[in-house]
Amino acid sequence: MRKGIKITQYSFAAMFIGLLVYANWQPKPLHAYAKDSQLSIYQLKKPATEQDLQRINDELEQVKGISAVAGNTESQMLSVVFHPDEISENDVKTWLAEKNIGFDKADFSIDGPPAAECPVPHEYIMGFQKIKYALNFR
Repeated sequence: MRKGIKITQYSFAAMFIGLLVYANWQPKPLHAYAKDSQLSIYQLKKPATEQDLQRINDELEQVKGISAVAGNTESQMLSVVFHPDEISENDVKTWLAEKNIGFDKADFSIDGPPAAECPVPHEYIMGFQKIKYALNFR
């Protein structure tokens, strides 16, 4: 029984050391140092000219927490990049509504059968990445 416990302890220690070496094998990627950001894309209800989009762009970039705004006259879409710890998506929507800018959240759903997906759930991959970043001492 004691031998089994020792083997189990050594196995866990070896796995932890292996994970620690793997986590420090490469330097942290650049996104580990960057601030989190979120992208929201809105479909404008009324046709907007280049001047309208430039005015929206100039006004939105003055809002604290919004880092980039891009509008497209052909597709009538407005893209907003913001920092979720400073401003929420609902705050952005409220600001757009206050300025009487008609919009809907852009729909990118695809008709037809779904494409092939990774068999490993995304939460597992991201959990492993978080552990890897936490153990990276570089």
